Amino acid sequence: MNIQVVARVPLLSVVQELVELRLGRVLGRLGQRVEQAAVTFEDQSGPRGGADILCRIWLRLHPRGEINVSAVAASPGAALNEAAQRAGRCAETSVRRSWTERRRSA
Repeated sequence: MNIQVVARVPLLSVVQELVELRLGRVLGRLGQRVEQAAVTFEDQSGPRGGADILCRIWLRLHPRGEINVSAVAASPGAALNEAAQRAGRCAETSVRRSWTERRRSA
């Protein structure tokens, strides 16, 4: 799985490792079905201040398309955890649907 991290807020270098570890753990069962992943961190509150970090995760699945999820939290780690759990649930549902459709058409 190819993971790209884009940060539009100042992040620690540990965040890249955290992204790979967390997505690997959540999406590990899907293995080769996840072709690409992109994780973006943005400051939701902008120049006004505040601690709202938006984490977006985009996944490209084989053969069933794309998944986009997002989560907002006070820290990048918390936002990543929530978004990764959502991405894992959506990806498993998508793969399950694909498998069911193939069985029905056979």
